[in-house]
Amino acid sequence: MAILSKSSDLAALDVTVRTAFMDAYNSAQASNWTMYATRQQSSSDGNLYPFAVDAAVIREWSEGERVINGLVLSSRKVVNSKYELTYGIKREALDDDMSGAVRNLVSMLRAGGNKHANLPDKLCVSVITGNGTSLDGLALFHASHKVAPNTASTATFANTASGALTAANFAAARAAMMALQAADGDPVNPNPGLLIVPPALELTARQILEADNLVYTAGDGATTNVYKGRATVMVEPRLAAGFTGGSDSYWYLVDATSPEDRPVIFQEREAVEIASLFNPSDPNVFERDEYVWGTRRRCVAAAGNPKKIFRRTG
Repeated sequence: MAILSKSSDLAALDVTVRTAFMDAYNSAQASNWTMYATRQQSSSDGNLYPFAVDAAVIREWSEGERVINGLVLSSRKVVNSKYELTYGIKREALDDDMSGAVRNLVSMLRAGGNKHANLPDKLCVSVITGNGTSLDGLALFHASHKVAPNTASTATFANTASGALTAANFAAARAAMMALQAADGDPVNPNPGLLIVPPALELTARQILEADNLVYTAGDGATTNVYKGRATVMVEPRLAAGFTGGSDSYWYLVDATSPEDRPVIFQEREAVEIASLFNPSDPNVFERDEYVWGTRRRCVAAAGNPKKIFRRTG
């Protein structure tokens, strides 16, 4: 009587499909999310993000004691989510057509590797299109964000407004971001240097920020483009109409100068892992006659600092 065991062919196949998955995952094209989101590691079910308001101003110390400035602090917890992606193939399909089935498996696992590589982009964009709750407790895009949350100050700002993507509206949005003051009176956004657009607005965005000459007023001739190089254009396909929450008229200006203070947070608890169940004695093989490969990871994306992103729509 034969003893159920994993054959050398199946062991080699396991190495092949795992390698295909990791190769695809590691060689995927560069992601957009790293340009506007901050990456945070997590060591528990979630991270607690403080939202500190520092209204202290540096003062000349000529005499007397120091002036102690109290910090106003609140926080929001961002809880990790769990994701899986599982592929299976019937045992007979693999046993009866090893070469063809292996090609299909490798193709599927490579596709799975790409899906996992793109997951952070997908999650981060969904925060923007879904207008998730930011660290101050309001929607990321809101007309009445408080300049200094949890203080007596009633000063507010709006990081969402109407305005099609034109040179004049880009300049106005940039000026509004740069004019925003922190509680201590310093500028919040000294460098709004990233313009995020859907594919439908790519031509306009590149004309505004990359062309040597620009027509500022309809009917006038082109003049030197003073906005050239003032920001980087980032085209995000998932912002397009047809994707969930997408729109061809929305555009976003971001100050991503500080990697620790950005409008979106990508939080990772456990990196992607891949496991296989294809021993003849595994329950899925024994009971369902099916070989299985599955992935698992824990991560989440959430809205961060609303002062770092302004949205405009035509």
